[in-house]
Amino acid sequence: MSIVFHTKIKLLVITEMFISRKILLSYMEITKISSKGQIVIPQKLRNELNIKEGSVLVMDKMKDMIMIKKIDEDLVRQFKEGLEDLKSGRIRKVA
Repeated sequence: MSIVFHTKIKLLVITEMFISRKILLSYMEITKISSKGQIVIPQKLRNELNIKEGSVLVMDKMKDMIMIKKIDEDLVRQFKEGLEDLKSGRIRKVA
């Protein structure tokens, strides 16, 4: 009885893993990497996140995944202005 119960639990776990993976993959977009290391962000995701030419993205590695995050354009503008202020001497670097 114990062996049958254990087998049923194993089968249930395997079935749940398969279903979960199948559901997960149905929500994911798949793309390939080019010979130059470039990837295409699918149109649906670009539209949903308002990513267009010139948008700034940051990338990070987490175990076997690559995370891509869109950076707020206003934050990028403020950073660039701050660098220009430093270069021009309007703001001094504080140690």
